[in-house]
Amino acid sequence: MGALACLVAESHALKQVSRQNATLYERDAFHYSNVAPLVTRIRRCMDDPLFTSVVDIGGGPPQQGGALDWNDEGAALCDEIFGAQQANWKVHLVDLRSVAHDLMPLVLGSLLELLAFQLFRRGQENTYPTMLVLEEAHHYLRQLTDGGEEAGRSALAYERLAKEGRKFGLSLWLSTQRPSEVSSTVLAQCGTWVVFRLTSDQDLKSVASAGEWVDRQELNRIAGLPRQQAVVFGASVTMPVRVIAPRAEPRPKSDDPDFSRWASRGPG
Repeated sequence: MGALACLVAESHALKQVSRQNATLYERDAFHYSNVAPLVTRIRRCMDDPLFTSVVDIGGGPPQQGGALDWNDEGAALCDEIFGAQQANWKVHLVDLRSVAHDLMPLVLGSLLELLAFQLFRRGQENTYPTMLVLEEAHHYLRQLTDGGEEAGRSALAYERLAKEGRKFGLSLWLSTQRPSEVSSTVLAQCGTWVVFRLTSDQDLKSVASAGEWVDRQELNRIAGLPRQQAVVFGASVTMPVRVIAPRAEPRPKSDDPDFSRWASRGPG
């Protein structure tokens, strides 16, 4: 990544000039000022231990031998993370718990951009069925309302996958506790919904606006659902139905705090 920062600075700081019938290149401070924030951002990532614990900034040898090639390296990384057609493992788990929340859109957005590029590069004839499960999607598929052109490019990857991934054999499974913070473009592409209890008005409005099968009565049902119960609606069912989820084994440690234990403690 250090070399990447240098390449960014060098490629954008050079300006072509003509002197004495010769074409020369010289570094221009004004051109460099346009990419200085990007170079600074790369340097900060290199100094962040949470980032370097997930991303190997030192690089490695080429995949095919010889010179480095963007397409070969991207294809190999995509197959390693998301699985290849000939891979022995059919389930791939990508653990990004060590990544700080402010870096999550950067890291995962890059991976999804890589996946989208590889899918479109392969074409519809060379695809295979893939389901991409995104847990806690509100952390990285969130609405980007500011940030200018850069924010628009960050949002492009997962929105493009949601809109065009199906014809390349890709299905999305999103899990979130805050649908109001997920991109409305992505929510609009969700065909089937399994909604557990939601009490926030913003979350209920997001569900209602994204799903044409929901009316006011169904929203009231969602707000009053007990634990382990959910309302299923969308393209896979003819009408909204209430279901009861089986108890998970092993049971997750997600119970409410037991404040009754305060009363059992003695003085002091």
